[in-house]
Amino acid sequence: MEEENEYEYKRTKDRSPSPGIKSTAVVKYTAFPSPVSYARLQCNTDLNLPPSNWGAAIDSYGLKQILTGSTPLSSFRMAHMFPDCVGAVDVISGAECIKKLLKLPYQPNGTVSMMVHRVENTLLLDDFDVYDYLMKSEWGWLKDFFYENILKTMSEKERMSLTPPPTHNALQLTHKFLSHSVCVPEAKGPTQGPTPGPYLPESERSEPPNEHLYNRNVLWTFEDIQMLIGSDLPIFGDKDRPCVSLRLRDAREPINVLTGIDYWLDNLMCNVPEVLMCYHLDGIVQKYEPMKTEDLPNMENSKFSPKVVRNVAQNILSFLKYNATKAGHTYWLFKGPHDDVVKLYDLTSLCPDSLDNPFTTPVAMLLYRVARNMRLTNRSRHVRQLLEQAINLLKVERYPQIVASSHYMLADLYVPATTNPACPDFKDESSDSESEDPDFEPTEVTSERDTESVKDETEVFNDDIEDNSGANGDSGDKNESDDKVSDGKISDGKVSDGKVSDGKVSDGKSECGDGDGEKEEKSLALQMRGLALRDIGDKMKKEEDNKRKGSEAKGLGVEPPDRCGHALRHALKGLLALHNVTIDKCKEEERERLKEQILIEEQHPKMANPYEPISMNYEPIKQINKTDKEHNSRSRRRKREKKNSKSEYLIEANSNIDKNAILVRKEQKKLPSYSETNRDDNFAWKLHLKTLLYEKICLAYATLAEYSYAHEQYGFSLKYIDLASKCQKLLSNMIIKSKVVDSSCLIGRVGDNFFQLSKNWHRLEQFKKQFETDHDIDSQIKLEIENDLVEEVEGVLTNEFDLDISLPNSELSSMLACCSYYRLALAATSDKRAELQRRLASVTNELAVRYMNDAQQIYAKYNEEDPQDPKAQLLLKQFNNLSKRSLECLDEASAIFEEVNDVPNLALLYCNKGRYLRFKAHCDQGSFDEKKRKLYNTAEELYLTALKLVGRGDTGGVRELVQWELSCHLYTRAVLMQDCPGSRPNEVSEVAEAFNHALKYCQLTPGPRQYLYQFRAAMIHHRLGSLYHSQYRITSEEGPKRRALLNSARSNYMSCTHMFAALEDASMFLTARLEHVALCECSAAVSPNLKLKSLQTAIELLRQSHSIMQLLKHRDPEDLKDTPKSEDHDEKTMKNEHSLLSLFENRLHYILKSIIQYCRSKSNKDYEKMTDMYKRLYSASLKIKKDDDIRMYAGSICDVLEAMDGICKEFE
Repeated sequence: MEEENEYEYKRTKDRSPSPGIKSTAVVKYTAFPSPVSYARLQCNTDLNLPPSNWGAAIDSYGLKQILTGSTPLSSFRMAHMFPDCVGAVDVISGAECIKKLLKLPYQPNGTVSMMVHRVENTLLLDDFDVYDYLMKSEWGWLKDFFYENILKTMSEKERMSLTPPPTHNALQLTHKFLSHSVCVPEAKGPTQGPTPGPYLPESERSEPPNEHLYNRNVLWTFEDIQMLIGSDLPIFGDKDRPCVSLRLRDAREPINVLTGIDYWLDNLMCNVPEVLMCYHLDGIVQKYEPMKTEDLPNMENSKFSPKVVRNVAQNILSFLKYNATKAGHTYWLFKGPHDDVVKLYDLTSLCPDSLDNPFTTPVAMLLYRVARNMRLTNRSRHVRQLLEQAINLLKVERYPQIVASSHYMLADLYVPATTNPACPDFKDESSDSESEDPDFEPTEVTSERDTESVKDETEVFNDDIEDNSGANGDSGDKNESDDKVSDGKISDGKVSDGKVSDGKVSDGKSECGDGDGEKEEKSLALQMRGLALRDIGDKMKKEEDNKRKGSEAKGLGVEPPDRCGHALRHALKGLLALHNVTIDKCKEEERERLKEQILIEEQHPKMANPYEPISMNYEPIKQINKTDKEHNSRSRRRKREKKNSKSEYLIEANSNIDKNAILVRKEQKKLPSYSETNRDDNFAWKLHLKTLLYEKICLAYATLAEYSYAHEQYGFSLKYIDLASKCQKLLSNMIIKSKVVDSSCLIGRVGDNFFQLSKNWHRLEQFKKQFETDHDIDSQIKLEIENDLVEEVEGVLTNEFDLDISLPNSELSSMLACCSYYRLALAATSDKRAELQRRLASVTNELAVRYMNDAQQIYAKYNEEDPQDPKAQLLLKQFNNLSKRSLECLDEASAIFEEVNDVPNLALLYCNKGRYLRFKAHCDQGSFDEKKRKLYNTAEELYLTALKLVGRGDTGGVRELVQWELSCHLYTRAVLMQDCPGSRPNEVSEVAEAFNHALKYCQLTPGPRQYLYQFRAAMIHHRLGSLYHSQYRITSEEGPKRRALLNSARSNYMSCTHMFAALEDASMFLTARLEHVALCECSAAVSPNLKLKSLQTAIELLRQSHSIMQLLKHRDPEDLKDTPKSEDHDEKTMKNEHSLLSLFENRLHYILKSIIQYCRSKSNKDYEKMTDMYKRLYSASLKIKKDDDIRMYAGSICDVLEAMDGICKEFE
């Protein structure tokens, strides 16, 4: 077989042989060279005598094909030769079948008997010799049906017309004429067709010895109809007429219409522009007469309308596509002599359940081959329907390899081999309108036994035809270009005007039937359709949609659980189908033979032959569809395959996909192949298909595990990882070894799940239910894996994927299991250590914090017990053990982060180690001794080291966190030094320095912790004020030191009160303000010369508390409820504020009385005036009304302070 090049038909490619009709033909295959050189015969040449090249001419140029007719299922042979055309063309058939249909309007007494099959969007037409098939015993049911429903309605003459006519002498004369005309008798053997080797089992296709092989296969486009035609027309040519067909005609007989149509269609199908007529008298050549193909419709006595022929083609195609809708069903297109209706019977529905339809297996094999070809060429939109139909039609006991392979391809549709488990990115291929044929209408998935849905579908088709028929039997206007599929109204399984009613031919002859005839006729009506011939040549209406109004096929879906569930279901069915593969020889012998074969292939790889060119898969940069310009509606463009990336894994380095996800090694081919597997080697094929199916199961479970992990379904994730690991364990130990998932990633994801279990321990029951829930598919797959581990694996199993996954019984055990799986994953990999080490260090750090918190709780319990009590001793032992573990985990984590140079995490780990040292110092009760000082100094060094590591350019918030931890550490140390003073000299200055150092790291700029920093700074100032205040009280000597202490205390008190006022913290403001007032009172007591000034300063400080009193006065009680604090804390705060207000009132009264007493002791007039003012102030202060309600109490004080401000203004 050879593919015709473009230049061979360049002259006739762009124009139709018959103007007015769009017709193009492209030769897909030719068995013999064409055109054949010929010579005109001389006049009076006797054609009755055989030529000298009789045998050579017939054998060399395919002239023998004219002697034989087409054989059954010849369309199937063409479909097998060109599976890429199935679904892309409308019809596949022999030329004679097409001509017979197109001549229907001009041959009313003719007989049509054809078999119709539908594969995807393509109709396969074959001649059906009724009498030949009636002789076969397995067609007894057809014999009964034919006799009861057809023969009884015919006369004897009509019955005789059904038998095929014998070969006419004129045909023999034509053979001799063509042989006489051949010039070159040299023979060339037919070339072999391009049938690529399969990646999966080839469909079985038996060819009988008398299989009819067409001279050429042509892709014929007739108007908007594309057909793959098998033609035997001999094509000749010479220098004057390079492409011509030769016809022998009796000079005494005119050419009739049927012969003219026959010549015209033959030339159109093969793109032949001329026909050369040779006229003879009794076999004696008389003359030659050339005629162009476009002139054939206008010959005398044989005129016909090409447009009518076109309309016939469109109407018949529309009729068949409306009604022949079930893939796998066998339809019989029949027209008896004198019938004005072409009837279509669904023989599969009529076939008894106990008998087999002999067409079922060839149809199923073709469906499988087409689907397989579409997967190889990346056309996957309709593969699912084709494979499901093939599986429904085939018996798994007889064709286990084909059924298993079909299930594998279905599983590969749902979960392709290139699926990335972390980001499947599934697309619903049913909506991919760009890459697939928009004209494809999905056929129904119906097995040969499925007859229950026939009635419902029949009604749907009847409604569709009724809506689209365009006219009833009485409204056909011949002057309009009506496009009528049938003669008119079709409803309830009847063609009203087509002489077909309730399954009976009512053309004037007597009806047949008995008492049960009505029931049988009704059943028959549901399986039969009729097409009237009266209007078959009318043009179809442009505005009406002649496509079937069917719902689009349901897509594959986009949700990973659904897609993976379907993939697992098909993979399991494929494994079960392989149980039916029979192995004739001993299994052990077959296993050893296969091992030797694999070993030989590994040791002796295939090398290129230096004397043979290496074929390259070439594709032009820009492909042009030759029919696009003429037939845009028939465009069959397909999307290109995406280029394969060079990465070994599916996750690219610069992608946003989780790098901790399960990685799958990329497949080099979308459909894996087995190196030159013998098709008869059942053992090798079974093992190969089993490997493919388990690879798909492993990939599906890995995808489900990632999906479950991403959706926080950690029980499901662990279960699916367990199943994937069992599957991978089997694949790693079979004869044909395969590795689907990366072991380190799979084991690492187990650790991730255990870590998330510890984080979500409150949902443990939910996770347990998920982990222990087994679907039927999971249980069956697990059973298959266990059986195959015994059957397929020899020797010792590798334990790389031997994971013993069980749910932990405590949160701590979950974290420990997480670390153990991370360490196991580290031992299984060398190229992904850094990421796994980071995860291990992170969990180890979490463990250290957990141990630290547990140790704190145990230490708190220890403090409640008597140190001499045995229970206390046990608690102390547990405390020391947990502290030790915490330190070990911190050291291990820091060592790992240093090894992988993970700066941010290392800085955070230093913070945790600093926290651990603070925790140790806190557990040591007593004063701030050297031991505590050393621990705090070491912790400070760790914090400063972490701060240096992150630097100032950190944008991830790590520096801010480290700085906050350092500030907390310094503040805690200073507070501890102040509250638990030791015996060191200059300890006050050290405490002050510690507070100032902590104040240095309080970032008061806007940020997420601004409020906390401001509050801490205020607390530091308050602490410093209290520190200097206490030192001022105990210092008895008057001098610079005492004055410095007084000024420092005043300064810090003023700073903290301003900050507390800005933070609206009334309690801390009043505490600091009253301490400041107490400082003034102390100064008045120890310095008589400054007593009045100090007391006046204290009164001014109390009067400046007006803003806080306003805050307390107008504070909403609901504000306290909104704050995330306990009710006890709120109650204590309110009591504290109430006592502070009470103390505020007492100090105000006391200081005013003290000033009055001091002024009365003086005799100066200025003091008298001052005494009057403070008396009035004291009198006003007595108006404060004490109340349990803080708002009322503060409001009263606020009113008094305003009154006091007014009195002071009067005395200015």
